[in-house]
Amino acid sequence: MNCSAARDLIFKRIDGELSPAEKAGLDSHIAACSSCARNLKLFSIPRRIGQAIPVFEPPPHFYARLRSRIEAEDQSISIWQVIMMLSRHLVPALAAVTLALVSVFAYFQITEPQADFYQAYDSIFMSGDRPQIMVIADQGDITDESVLRSIAEEESARRAPSGAEAAHK
Repeated sequence: MNCSAARDLIFKRIDGELSPAEKAGLDSHIAACSSCARNLKLFSIPRRIGQAIPVFEPPPHFYARLRSRIEAEDQSISIWQVIMMLSRHLVPALAAVTLALVSVFAYFQITEPQADFYQAYDSIFMSGDRPQIMVIADQGDITDESVLRSIAEEESARRAPSGAEAAHK
């Protein structure tokens, strides 16, 4: 008999499931193999400890009191139990709604026409009513004189009174 077959028989011996022939074969192997004899002693320790410890006996009426407590808890439902029951149904529904909203948002983001970045840049830095004052590059090279002329034109346009203010003065 080899050691792997003996190990299987050791567990059966501890559980008391060996036939007389298997028990005789295992005993002869254990007498010859110190490793398997050691394993038998080690594997039988928990069973021997379990047999040495006295069996726990619950107090009288333990099961009757336990049954009454279980029945009392079954009849009363706490707010947390209600929340947990609702969450089992509500969480998947909210997840589905969220997924649908994210899908719609992604669809609209994908189908929007691409923005013209140059037009957006121009709308930020140039006003629609006075583009000729704001664009210095159209006047030729950018020089100190062209920048000062543009600033002066802008300030004179601000200081010039409108037609209603001129009539009032």
